[in-house]
Amino acid sequence: MQRVISYTRFSSRKQARGLSEIRQMESAAAWCKENGYVLDVNDQYKDLGVSAFTGANAGYGALSELLKKLHSGEIERGTILIVEALDRITRQALPKAITLLMNIAMSGLEIVTLSDGKRWNEETMSDVGSFLMSVITLYRGHQESEYKSSRLLKTFAKHRKASSQVAFGSAPGWLYRETKTSPWSVHEELAESVRKVYELAAKGYGSKAIARIANGEHWPVPTRLNMTEGRWHGQMPGQLLRNRAVLGEHVHRIRSYEAHSQHWLGLEAGDPIKDYYPAIISEELYNKARAAIASRMVARRRDDHCFNVWSGLLYCGECGAPIHRKTETRGVSGGQLVCSDKLAGLTKCKTMASRFLDASLLQSIYIYAANLLTVPTGAELVESIASIEAQLAAKRAEAENIAEAIASGIKLRAIQIKASKLDEDISKLEEELLSKKAEASDVDGADVFDDEVIVEVLSNLYVRSVEARELRMALQLKLSRIVDTIFVYAYQVALIKYKDGDAYHVIPLPAKRLPSRANPKAKHHKPVKHKPEPFKPRLDQALRGELIPPAARKPALRSSNKALLIYDDTYPEPDNLEPALQLPRELLEM
Repeated sequence: MQRVISYTRFSSRKQARGLSEIRQMESAAAWCKENGYVLDVNDQYKDLGVSAFTGANAGYGALSELLKKLHSGEIERGTILIVEALDRITRQALPKAITLLMNIAMSGLEIVTLSDGKRWNEETMSDVGSFLMSVITLYRGHQESEYKSSRLLKTFAKHRKASSQVAFGSAPGWLYRETKTSPWSVHEELAESVRKVYELAAKGYGSKAIARIANGEHWPVPTRLNMTEGRWHGQMPGQLLRNRAVLGEHVHRIRSYEAHSQHWLGLEAGDPIKDYYPAIISEELYNKARAAIASRMVARRRDDHCFNVWSGLLYCGECGAPIHRKTETRGVSGGQLVCSDKLAGLTKCKTMASRFLDASLLQSIYIYAANLLTVPTGAELVESIASIEAQLAAKRAEAENIAEAIASGIKLRAIQIKASKLDEDISKLEEELLSKKAEASDVDGADVFDDEVIVEVLSNLYVRSVEARELRMALQLKLSRIVDTIFVYAYQVALIKYKDGDAYHVIPLPAKRLPSRANPKAKHHKPVKHKPEPFKPRLDQALRGELIPPAARKPALRSSNKALLIYDDTYPEPDNLEPALQLPRELLEM
């Protein structure tokens, strides 16, 4: 007896709540009973919520698995495949649809369509009448899907143009509404999870660290689908931190198969719409979090306890490679600072104990930037400057995106509107940044520098506690906002370059001492012998202005993976747009 298997498919998730799957399965079982066959219930193929119009079911769905088994011989020739209709298998355009059907028939599989009781196999497909009938059936299925797709696209375009919320039922997970016409309401428990994410990010916590805290404290997951069974994965906080829906903004996206093939989120259609949703955090908190993220963008890894307050700042003075910190739980070094090229066996650059570097650098930096680190007004200015710089970076990235849209030949008039608005926003932010920097330079805080600040910081640099960790994270953020690069010549000299200047500041470093001499509490401690300081050639060169550091090999910033922009006829155009409006010079020169 021939083996009988079944294939069930429907296109949308909404149909999962209906009887489509049950109807198709019951119809397959009834056909087998009427015709004396036994349905193989252990080998059933289901594409639930998978499109046949785009070919997704044949590309990566259950149908693709069936085809692989058919071609490998795991499904033997002569097997009967029951489907409700041919359009359950494919609704693609005729060339692809006919190719797929012929491929199945020539492989020895016999298709039974329950809608008309016909059998499609190698023999029937060789018959002109049957072949033409299959062509007409497949063409009709494709035309029906194409018509529905076109109608939906026009409907959504109309609603986008009117800024209507009626046609768009989904929203961030912390929002809900009773009907499509009722206003959005905030689920406060879920919104509080999002606020905690932003508050921790503003303090310097990374995405994985926030996820660990969220899982440890059992925060509810604020996503719409909640496919992680209540668990926070390491990327979830990062995704929330990039979502401007927390400010109430919404960007309409084209989510067709073609759009998703260009970007996994779909293609943006038009500008962000403000006040589309209820805002759950302030603009100030959002900018603080983004500024903290921007400050840490260079350093790709952070130790769990944030012992490395110099993350992304230290570079080897001999070769320019980044310096890594190897934490030590024993001894008095506080950790070893090692050139990454030495770790790779490429150089023989010297290693240095953290304790011999940390105190010297911190004291020098605090004295130089006391007005920005110890005075409340200065600290607020540093944070404000970092926030503006983060906003500028986002606007410039958007401008680059616009330039790509121009290059691709997208509708110029709509692009002009967007480019003009961007140019205005960038100019305002640049003026604000210059004003804040000028204000910071006028803050006089050198006289209020307090040694207690240094004592508190140094006493917590190597302590394993939550309080000490938070202090180090706050310190790392401050340092990354005022320091550009630090070149280290082990046990000789460090060269600090600040973000507000081009000159290097020379910081002498203490000479290397044996651990027993450095730690009075060591079992066999030997008192320090008074002997002349060893000659330090690099320090001598630096003091004479002859030490030129190599180029710092800073890692490239991670790509923003931004979505592409598209502009269609639904883009609103202001009445006062000048016909001769020119694109901003910055965009034309990109």
